[in-house]
Amino acid sequence: MSKPSPPSSPRRQASPVLEVGGLTAFPRELHMDILTFLRATDLSALQRTCTCFNQRDLVNAVVEYAADEVYGSDLTKGFDSPIVGGEVKSVAVVSKKGGKKSVSEDDSELKLSATGVETAVPSEATRPVYTYEMLRNMEMLVVARVLSRPEPPIHERSTCFYVSKSWCKAALRWLEVQEEERREKFERQRAAEEAKAAAAAAVVSPKGKKNARHTGSSGKKKVSRKELKEQRARERRNSDAMPPWSNINDDIMCEHGDLKHCSGKSARARRRTMDKKAWKVLKKLYPDSVQIEAGVGVSGCLMCAAESEAAKKAEADKKEEAKAERKKPLVCPLVRGFYSRGNKGYPVASIDPLHDVNIKDEDDFISTMLREGTHCQCPLEPGVYWTLPRSWCKNWRKYLKTGEGALPPPPDGSEMLCDAHNLPLVPPHLEAFLSGEFSTLYGSPVLNASTIEVESVARMPTAPLHSSAVSDAETLQALRAAGLSEVEVHSQRVAMVQLEEERQRAHAARFERQISSNEQDRAATNEQLDRENKVVVEILTDEEVGALEKWWPHVNIMYGIRFAVIETDSARREILWHTPPCRECDPSSRADTKFHMRSRLAQRGFH
Repeated sequence: MSKPSPPSSPRRQASPVLEVGGLTAFPRELHMDILTFLRATDLSALQRTCTCFNQRDLVNAVVEYAADEVYGSDLTKGFDSPIVGGEVKSVAVVSKKGGKKSVSEDDSELKLSATGVETAVPSEATRPVYTYEMLRNMEMLVVARVLSRPEPPIHERSTCFYVSKSWCKAALRWLEVQEEERREKFERQRAAEEAKAAAAAAVVSPKGKKNARHTGSSGKKKVSRKELKEQRARERRNSDAMPPWSNINDDIMCEHGDLKHCSGKSARARRRTMDKKAWKVLKKLYPDSVQIEAGVGVSGCLMCAAESEAAKKAEADKKEEAKAERKKPLVCPLVRGFYSRGNKGYPVASIDPLHDVNIKDEDDFISTMLREGTHCQCPLEPGVYWTLPRSWCKNWRKYLKTGEGALPPPPDGSEMLCDAHNLPLVPPHLEAFLSGEFSTLYGSPVLNASTIEVESVARMPTAPLHSSAVSDAETLQALRAAGLSEVEVHSQRVAMVQLEEERQRAHAARFERQISSNEQDRAATNEQLDRENKVVVEILTDEEVGALEKWWPHVNIMYGIRFAVIETDSARREILWHTPPCRECDPSSRADTKFHMRSRLAQRGFH
């Protein structure tokens, strides 16, 4: 007796059913739930893959359900119009075109009972036929209407979501181009149908034989040159329209998957809010999008904010370290004195006390010295001095103050040498200052009447406003003793105050003009120095140069024009140059000026 075979597992029993039926064995309601979850592009691919899902009634049911239940009639109204979804044909027209018979009334009743719809519907022959292309056009119409909605008010944004504005602009641009293409396609189809109908009418009419066109003619309307030009311009304009990317919020998300942290003004320009219903619609059509809530307290990614603050602190610390490193030379008093020298161009501590006077008394001193016949001499005290180009000194001070650029190279005065003999050229402003002809290194000649006049105006004594001199009790008592009433005394006092205010305003105006004139004179002086001197220099003491050399240890020798001021037995000061200066070359900027001679003068020997 043979042993009974073991019972088969439930899995083995169900496998033949799946092999025979597969997805087609599922009920119609389950098919509807699955298909309405997909988009038009997915449905179109599924329709081409399996004949079970290529049924006309199933496609119509999916499109109608998406229009009524998924998106809502307020967003899909008008999707079946020819301008949006193309021409919608009936079942009878499609069956006639395909050579098939229309569906019977029994099939219609079975469909109604299966779907559970109890309302009356038109006959099967007159029902519209939808396609997944119409569903795709409906989706685009829904996106355009959703994006065109205004933003919800602020008090309702607790349940809203953020959407990228750049994505919205790209989507609307793409939808606009698609709508233009559909409109042009519809116009071409209508024109072709009208031409076809006109050709058929011409053939049927008695006079059609004479007016009938050749059978090979397409019947297309000839496009004018203007229309062709407009079409090309429209194509160029629409060539940059690209489909919107799959993730709506890709450009407003940080690397941590949260809202990118940005300022308020930048945030308003980069994102907008959208209500919950509109976001669900976009999420269904673009499932790769990341949901970002737009709550009241939402300001951005906390990790990005922490990293930004840490980066700012590190940058500030780095700047402080770089600043401290730059300011190290200022620890030395000699270098600090050279740095804070200002626009004088010479060491103030090395000036003879007889010449070290205030600016207010300098002109009086020089006038007295010239009136008494005193001879001008070098204002520097005896010692060893160096000269360096003023351009290098400015760049070095600017680097220490702001840190712009790199550390300047070591001080180099080779540009003060002449090209012909390789000897130092003494700038005219330096020679005039050392000989006592100029009161300052970058100043003007010692005799300047306008400067003396302006300084005397600036030194005009002024009484403060509402001072005791105006409201003196003795003056008021004298006015009353003269027989003036209290009203007249008060009017006199007001008049005196007004005069004093006018005098003060006039003095302030003169002082402001003096300040502006000083700035203009300084600019004019700098321009004149650049015109009259090949190189403008500053004077340093031997100790200051030695302190500067320590910050360039790799440089063995620093070159500059070196001279010494010595005092003779007759109390006169002389200048001894370390290297004799060149007296044959021109130390002014005129040596570099190019003169253009006329040809007639050149022929006469003026070269």
